[in-house]
Amino acid sequence: MITSIIIDDEINAQKTLFKELQEFRERISVVAKFVNAESAIEYLKSNIIDVVFLDIEMPDMDGLEFLSSFSQRGFLVVFTSEFSNYALTAIQSGAVYYLLKPTTNSELDACLSRIENILHKLHYEAKLEDIIIKMNSFKDLPLKIKLFQDGKLIFYKPEEILYSEGDGSYSWVYFNKNKRVLITKNLKQLEEDLPEPIFYRVHNSYIINLNKITSYNKNEGVVVLENDIVIPVSRQKRMNILSKI
Repeated sequence: MITSIIIDDEINAQKTLFKELQEFRERISVVAKFVNAESAIEYLKSNIIDVVFLDIEMPDMDGLEFLSSFSQRGFLVVFTSEFSNYALTAIQSGAVYYLLKPTTNSELDACLSRIENILHKLHYEAKLEDIIIKMNSFKDLPLKIKLFQDGKLIFYKPEEILYSEGDGSYSWVYFNKNKRVLITKNLKQLEEDLPEPIFYRVHNSYIINLNKITSYNKNEGVVVLENDIVIPVSRQKRMNILSKI
């Protein structure tokens, strides 16, 4: 659910937009309405919302002046106006959408879809950042990973291992600098030697080192590791990978 506020000095325009947004009440909630920007600024100092529907022409403080009062914004901005000539200025100020008054249901639907897509992306970026922070805070990680190789027990540092790939009854373990070794265990058995929270099985055929992730594309179902290595993520694991730790 998107949370929003409306800032518009024209009461009738404010009521109209609120009524129009009520048609999408399952997707968005209007938690407050303001007739002047100063009151909205005070509200935002102690409240977190997703998006501000902001009239660009207002007395005392217009929409652009309102935005310039924030050194950093924790909300998205949709400009509302009766005039189209402010559209370029709105885009340059970082607005995610420009609604012409009076708006239509199809325009509001397109606007909300864009907001939802942006918030979805920001949500997963925040999740990934949380994972990185948590990974950096672990104190009890194993100092060495033990792998049987050619009849010998070889010890590796966890950070040396990028990922492993199943190959029937065997598994390949890939390292930095394009090195790989063949292990006489299938991937399920190898999973016991590559413990969480450092390693995670993202696919029937792959276990990855979570510390080596450089990006994650949930829509395409892939993670990219160091050295631009692309690893598929199974459909069942796409939601889990960012909440596993």
